[in-house]
Amino acid sequence: MTSNPHMKAVKSLVIFFLFGLFFFNLTTPACHALAKKPSQKQTRTSEANIVQEPTLFTLSDCYQLALKRSETIAISKETVEEAEAEFFKSTAELFGDVDFLITDFRQDSRGSREGGATGTSSVPHRRERKFVITQPLFQGFRSIAALGAAGSLKKQRKQEWVRAKQLLFRDVVLSFFSVLERTKDVEIADGIHQALEGRIKELEARERIGRSRASELATAISRMKLIESDLARSRGALAIALHTLEFLIGTSVRHEQLKDNDLPSDTISDLETYLDLSEERPDVEASRQATKTAWNGVIEAQSDLWPEISLESNRFIKREGFQKDIDWDLLLKFNLPLSRGGETVGNIKQAVSSWKKAKLNHSLARRGAELDIKDAYQNWKTSAEELKAIQAAVDASEKNFDLQKEEYARNLVSNLDVLVALEELYNTRREANRIYYGTKQSYWDLQVARGYFDEPR
Repeated sequence: MTSNPHMKAVKSLVIFFLFGLFFFNLTTPACHALAKKPSQKQTRTSEANIVQEPTLFTLSDCYQLALKRSETIAISKETVEEAEAEFFKSTAELFGDVDFLITDFRQDSRGSREGGATGTSSVPHRRERKFVITQPLFQGFRSIAALGAAGSLKKQRKQEWVRAKQLLFRDVVLSFFSVLERTKDVEIADGIHQALEGRIKELEARERIGRSRASELATAISRMKLIESDLARSRGALAIALHTLEFLIGTSVRHEQLKDNDLPSDTISDLETYLDLSEERPDVEASRQATKTAWNGVIEAQSDLWPEISLESNRFIKREGFQKDIDWDLLLKFNLPLSRGGETVGNIKQAVSSWKKAKLNHSLARRGAELDIKDAYQNWKTSAEELKAIQAAVDASEKNFDLQKEEYARNLVSNLDVLVALEELYNTRREANRIYYGTKQSYWDLQVARGYFDEPR
């Protein structure tokens, strides 16, 4: 049987169409991928932006990053917003309310169709539009107390927010200098390790020619292994310090990226000057504002003993019925409280107790601030004195080690004396490193303790 030429042509067209559809499905994702692929110019721009990012972080940089990242600061900031909201809410009782009321009343009226009030009450449809003004005239000083409490609460929250930022700065200072101290500690340990390696090579050479004993070499190797143990511990401490700093600033950082700056050149005032300013520290000021808020609470509780006078007014825009010609009315209310079953007395006693506790908290905050200032001032003074002494000790240890090496070369001292001098130099440098960064930390601790500091640059 011979096939129809027309059928062959149709089959060819169908096969060609299916092949084209299959090829289109394969190439479409690739086209989309090519369309999404950035150009070389865009890639170079992105790489340039990466290169231009800052590679060094000062103490100020870390603090700014921590401010943006800290959930504690964000929560404290939101409490300030809540206090401001309370302030606006408290103004409502002082200034009253204004409303526009629209009513559309419908009923099934099958009663009388008489005029007057009876006829108006039975109409099936009645509409009314009016402004309703409610103004409290006297509430026993409740409105004034609520407004005063909201104002002092707002000030309290702002001071607590400021103090939270200062405490965050102290945490950043501790972490920042902890990383720098441990970085330097690793460098010191590595330097001593290299010195011991050189010492061991020298002892091996002397042992081969019979000028040194095998025990001297073993002692040196033992000391080097101890240094390697300290080096591993120091590197672990550095990694932990970096993790803490990264937690605070919210980004990854390497210890090589931290840039240390000198302390500000301003002089430290005497202790009495800082103690006189302790009342102005944000947390102390916050506790003082909390006392004001509690006292306003007493006034508000006592307001229930006073009568309440209020005024209500209606300004009608549209009325129907026999009162359609009346445009306004006034209602004066006078409410004299006679008995609340002891509730008012209980509220007053509770408010007075809260006020007394707020006063005690303010006294505790003030005394705590004075203690913080005294401790921070003494730490700063001690650290400054230690730093001067330890710098001289480092110079003396370096000189002693050099002399011991020279005398050992002339067989005047033993190898153990040289190793002791090297170990003393190692310990002195580590102690000097600790005191150096401890001095910087104590300086900023003093600034935070007194409640004010110029941000480092």
